[in-house]
Amino acid sequence: MAYFTQTDIEQYTGFASSDFKQGGSTMTATQWSLYCSTVVDFVTQLVNRYCGVQSFEPHEMVEYRSGVGAKGDKYTYLEEDTTFYLSEYGTGIQAFEDIGSTGTEYWVERTARTSATSGDFTVATRNELTMVRFHNNIPQEGWNNVRFVYWGGYPEGSVQMNQIRLICLRIARNILLEKKKTQESTTIRQTGIRDYAQMFEFTDTILTDEIKQDLHKYRRHRLGGPSWW
Repeated sequence: MAYFTQTDIEQYTGFASSDFKQGGSTMTATQWSLYCSTVVDFVTQLVNRYCGVQSFEPHEMVEYRSGVGAKGDKYTYLEEDTTFYLSEYGTGIQAFEDIGSTGTEYWVERTARTSATSGDFTVATRNELTMVRFHNNIPQEGWNNVRFVYWGGYPEGSVQMNQIRLICLRIARNILLEKKKTQESTTIRQTGIRDYAQMFEFTDTILTDEIKQDLHKYRRHRLGGPSWW
């Protein structure tokens, strides 16, 4: 899964194969295509890893959590006993509970609350964080005995995907500008003009503070405690 293409890079940056070199010679169309493919893969993986998601495109997720039972006392459930947090923004959520305890797995599907039925759980999303709160058939204490199946990611054409795609193109542009700067610096040094060579000071400008700020709203932060695990 990739968030942009070589064509997107060319349209956004205006760069082409004639702007870059490989092995001291101007890139061919094939070399440029391979390089763009590498940039696309790198940026996509960088954004996914930085934000802690498998992908921002629609994909099925299966996650396991551990029920904690009633921590208040034998019959009193605290809020943290009934609420589970999904690791990604999710839709179409299904919940299952293994009531076999230490015996053979025996998964029972729990139903979501709707306008027609009270169900077993309610789903809410706040600032990209999706929460599942049980009010009936609250999961009993166990290890990995609660399973959530849902769809993560955003639909094509959504505001979120368009913004993520633009952020990725900004990162790709920074990579290309860094490569361009390296080429120009090398050329100037070869001419022996020392004063100009000193103009090219390299810093970490790939993942800038501005880009990090824009990605922050999509970043998944690991939550401690039983609600996460």
